[in-house]
Amino acid sequence: MPLQLLGEQNPTLFLAITVMYALFFLVFALGGTRIQVRVWLLQIGDFVRQIEEWSEEGRRVAIMAVREFGVGDRDVARFVEGLLDFVFIEPVERDPLGVLKRLDHLLDVRMRRFRGLIEEVASRADKESVANLEMVLEAASALRQLFFILRHYYLMSKESGNIALVSQIQVMLPFITKIASAYREALNAFYYGKPIGDGAGALVASLLARELGEGDFRDFNGELVRADARYKGREIVILRAKGPGGRVGKPGDGVLQVLKEKKGKVKRVIMIDAGLKFEGEETGKVVEGVGAAIGGPGVDKYKIEVGVVERDVAVDAVVIKMSLEEALTPMKREIVKGVKEAKEKIKGIIERFTDEEDAVIVVGVGNCIGIGN
Repeated sequence: MPLQLLGEQNPTLFLAITVMYALFFLVFALGGTRIQVRVWLLQIGDFVRQIEEWSEEGRRVAIMAVREFGVGDRDVARFVEGLLDFVFIEPVERDPLGVLKRLDHLLDVRMRRFRGLIEEVASRADKESVANLEMVLEAASALRQLFFILRHYYLMSKESGNIALVSQIQVMLPFITKIASAYREALNAFYYGKPIGDGAGALVASLLARELGEGDFRDFNGELVRADARYKGREIVILRAKGPGGRVGKPGDGVLQVLKEKKGKVKRVIMIDAGLKFEGEETGKVVEGVGAAIGGPGVDKYKIEVGVVERDVAVDAVVIKMSLEEALTPMKREIVKGVKEAKEKIKGIIERFTDEEDAVIVVGVGNCIGIGN
């Protein structure tokens, strides 16, 4: 029935409905934003509590892992708390001259200090176990820092009621969820020493060395291992981090040492690493390119780039695509398939772009946890 006719038949009811509509629109116009902010804050609050549970789970796993190798009555929980809150302050960038050299030095100091503390409390752990413990603590620390940051912005937005700040956090929740979930899954892989997706490059190096008749690597330049082989008249030097502990090594130093050792014979450096895929891309997809395929803070990438530029050596990249979660969690079958394809691509690059008696450096980049030598 039209409202005009309703007003003629029952003026009181018509007036009541009109007032209700007016109040509804008034409340929506003046308080709709506040209502939306409250709804978002409730959702963010639930998520913060979820991340807090995961952070606490990471702390418990770290304590349990360290206790397995501890001796005596050391307060392991307090020790782990200290390592989880361990901070790294990057060098000043206002004076860019030598910033990467300073960063390299600080990273070395941090690694020695961090591992020294682990060895102190987990005195029964061998070198491989210490490397794995370091990975467990790194994953637990990442979850803890993620929780601290998210809680910080949640409380700030809750106090201010600023819809712009709240909406930004709300929009980022799906991405933060993926990151947090990846680190949570990584805890299990690091604790049990399982190979992870990020180790794809190292696995390629191992398979290539085995196929070329050099299945065993030898220690080389700190935390790297090396295998020397020949392929169709070419001299192949294969580098990767030492396993099966959780290490990435310093490929930059290794490549520079081989370049100096070979004195101009090296004509190509081929680097294999895991790379982040786009949503919708196939896991394990292998792509070729040019450049130093290595992540991290940039120190090793810089060393390799400087070394090859000074000697006019070409750098090829072979990248195995995967998501962040797949890089940090146990290696999937699709990634193993990509590893085998990457090995064949490396052989193709060597055949097409080098001549007999040339030397080629093949670098398998990535975390070698669970991948033996």
